[in-house]
Amino acid sequence: MDEPSPTPPKTFTVAEANALLPKVKPLIEQLQGLQRSILQTNHRLDELMRKLSGGNGYPIQSLKQEIETLTTHQLQLVEGFQSALSQLEELECILKDLNTGLIDFYGLRGGEPVFLCWKLGEERIRFWHTLEEGYAGRQPLEANDA
Repeated sequence: MDEPSPTPPKTFTVAEANALLPKVKPLIEQLQGLQRSILQTNHRLDELMRKLSGGNGYPIQSLKQEIETLTTHQLQLVEGFQSALSQLEELECILKDLNTGLIDFYGLRGGEPVFLCWKLGEERIRFWHTLEEGYAGRQPLEANDA
């Protein structure tokens, strides 16, 4: 039995990709905030686990309760992160680097597939690069690309 061929990715014009930025930007900011919260909660859980395993007179019941509360909170943060990431994926853009807010959209230049490249803080898509080059190979769009 033949495997179905994968669906080719959606390609965007610069105008179509720019039109999605008002939806993309808040999702990136939400993901960054959730990532920070997850890391902070992990750090706090690590501290509590060290205290719990070390003894040294720490009140075990209160440590266990705080660990349980933080674990529940951590699961909620992860669920929120997964939800925001799913929403971003539904927009058919590609998250390349969450820390910098780097997003690519598939596009075409001269009939060849390329990435239209946007980074958090940029007002619109102004760059493109080949599928192989990545961010380091970003080139400015020309006026007639917009």
